[in-house]
Amino acid sequence: MEEKMLPYKEIFDTNNTVAVNICELAKICWDLQLSDSTGFSISCKITDNIIMTDKTGTGFRRNKITPADLVLIDLDGNFLFSPDKTDARKAPVNVVIHLEGYKTSDAIACIHWHDPYTNAFSCLQKNIPPFSLQSKLIGDVECVIVDDRKEKKQHEKEISKLLVPNGLHSRKDVYFVMKKIGKKAGEILQRRNDEFQKHGIVITHFEHGLFSFGRSLDEAFDNGYRSVRNAQTILYSKLLST
Repeated sequence: MEEKMLPYKEIFDTNNTVAVNICELAKICWDLQLSDSTGFSISCKITDNIIMTDKTGTGFRRNKITPADLVLIDLDGNFLFSPDKTDARKAPVNVVIHLEGYKTSDAIACIHWHDPYTNAFSCLQKNIPPFSLQSKLIGDVECVIVDDRKEKKQHEKEISKLLVPNGLHSRKDVYFVMKKIGKKAGEILQRRNDEFQKHGIVITHFEHGLFSFGRSLDEAFDNGYRSVRNAQTILYSKLLST
């Protein structure tokens, strides 16, 4: 068992800069009130089939995490390595949306948070159009419409038979919905993949939150933050037009 895990430990250790960046960006997201205890996730592709991501509970820790709070999984959500062997926590189940995006595009990193500004649009099932200057660099923020409650109710029997990958938090009902969202998100990223030559792609999910994909962790954060500021500007502009 130890011999099998050793290569992953080496991969984790040699990517310490990525791990530190993940932890720093997580804290920045909390400080900027982009994330809260209702949900957050962040990940980065290390190789074609190895993903470094945070574990569940980041929001409850006020996003104050260290590399010990990270985990390596593969593109299908299977567990590979955790630096803290005494910690049973796994990756947030919504990371499956990150994974589906990685499978269909040139994205390298993804950040997910629940800010109220972009979420106002997603709750109304609306895309966020580019309005402010910087937002025009990344285009429309498309909304993936999958109704969490309806899906769980309509597919109870199907959900009960599901097997959740062992690297993800094992809520079958949540995994079922997140997988559906991920498939639709992946379709958007695949359709717009040529845009990754210039910038990343940001999407939202109905009533849920923002997922920002980039060619790096920093780009994923920057595009997500631009989308938040753009949504704020749109909402404030409505006050001036009344």
